[in-house]
Amino acid sequence: MGEARSRRQQQAAATAEQLLAAAREVFESRGYVGATVGAITEAANTAHGTFYLYFKNKEDAFAKVMASVADDLWREGQPALSETPYGAVHAAIRGYLAVYSEHRGLWRCLLEGMHRSPALEEMWLELRRPFIDRIQRTIEHLAAAGSIRPMNAALAAEALGAMVEWTSFCFVELGEPAGVEASVDAMTDTLADLFHNAVYGRESAGR
Repeated sequence: MGEARSRRQQQAAATAEQLLAAAREVFESRGYVGATVGAITEAANTAHGTFYLYFKNKEDAFAKVMASVADDLWREGQPALSETPYGAVHAAIRGYLAVYSEHRGLWRCLLEGMHRSPALEEMWLELRRPFIDRIQRTIEHLAAAGSIRPMNAALAAEALGAMVEWTSFCFVELGEPAGVEASVDAMTDTLADLFHNAVYGRESAGR
């Protein structure tokens, strides 16, 4: 009995992962409006009704897709062990951009979905909050240790997080800056330099 239950659980987990991967693919390629439950089940090669065993609706499926990608961003964007603060920042941004680039198309879909669903907007704000909180805690720790100048850690964290987030969107989804040949490595170098100097620079405007 226990072995049979275990097999069923494994099969259910595999089906859930199959549907999640298919949903991610459909949302990336078709956008939020263009994605349908039928397209997802067709891509997953499952029955239409199977979808509703794992998701409430399309909105729920997209929320779970974004939660999965946020987990990847969190893992790859972890500050790495480094001999220098710049090296840690550079590695974290490089990992973030790598995941962002891997899911090209999904971010435009996210904006589309947030304009149509307040629930998706709230979901994404909750998913990005740990990233901003991590930056804020780091700034507060460094300031308390006297390693950086005093600053409003909450506002600085929001500004720095948004810089990385929105620059990644413009670079990956919109191909900006137009007419400028830039690789992921070059964009990483630029973001890391701006981030590092914003935090560790000893002077600030008006002082």
